[in-house]
Amino acid sequence: EAATHHAIPRVRPRTTAELDRDPPPRQRYRTPLRTSLRELLASRELLLTFVERDLRVRYKQAVLGGVWAVLQPLTLMVIFTVVFGRIANIPHGGVPYPIFSYSTLVPWGFFSGAIAYGTNAIVTNAPIIRKTYCPRELFAISSVLSSGFDYVISLVILLGMLLAYGSPPQRTWVAFPLLLLILVMLITVLTMIVSAATVYFRDIRYATPMVLQVLLYATPIAYPLSQAQKALPPTLAALYPYLNPLVPVMDGFRRILVFGQWPQWAPLSVAGFGSAIALVVTYWWYKRIDRSFADVI
Repeated sequence: EAATHHAIPRVRPRTTAELDRDPPPRQRYRTPLRTSLRELLASRELLLTFVERDLRVRYKQAVLGGVWAVLQPLTLMVIFTVVFGRIANIPHGGVPYPIFSYSTLVPWGFFSGAIAYGTNAIVTNAPIIRKTYCPRELFAISSVLSSGFDYVISLVILLGMLLAYGSPPQRTWVAFPLLLLILVMLITVLTMIVSAATVYFRDIRYATPMVLQVLLYATPIAYPLSQAQKALPPTLAALYPYLNPLVPVMDGFRRILVFGQWPQWAPLSVAGFGSAIALVVTYWWYKRIDRSFADVI
């Protein structure tokens, strides 16, 4: 006003009560799960693009490249063999401790790697989410699939070790696809949860490695399931395979690949049905909140 020597007109904002009509009611545009699944299926080529991008970024300018996918579980196997197999002298059923531990370290690497990569899946893709639309679950699922690439490489090394130590294929190996399916469902559920939770609570990025470390020692990977149940009270020992769904899965991989035994079907069935239900509920919850990701990040 001082510069223009003119008064700036003041307009008093009108309240809702002063309007001659009521504002429209607030509407929530929900997307049915069936429509979301069709949209996800239609975006499969974009999903493969994200997986390829994740693999390129992960091993870009790395001298060893994909060899790192094998070195990590192999290093843990050597450490476990020295610490638990030689120093602590953990019983391992009369089989060589390297394949005893490596048979579960390979699926564990798949589990921990997918969750670790998926924790920042939404946050690191914030520029894409802000500028364009695509199903948000693609980022979490791409983390699972890219970790599955590392798993396949490690699995080939595991099969070679089994043959080298005199463990040929057995009929119990037919249970392998079922165990892998349950493991993938568990991984997908947890990856979607941590990726969505990190958008609102960035502390998840720091808590995830600690929780994974606790789970590593709370799951029979370095020790047999029977040894853990002996150390627990009788009531808790019976519930142990049911409280931690990773227990029957990891123990099942070791049983079918190393010992030629069938998995424990009762706790494995609970883990399988629980994972399937959790996957449906998690996907429904994820699609309810993913529309606000662009506003928060």
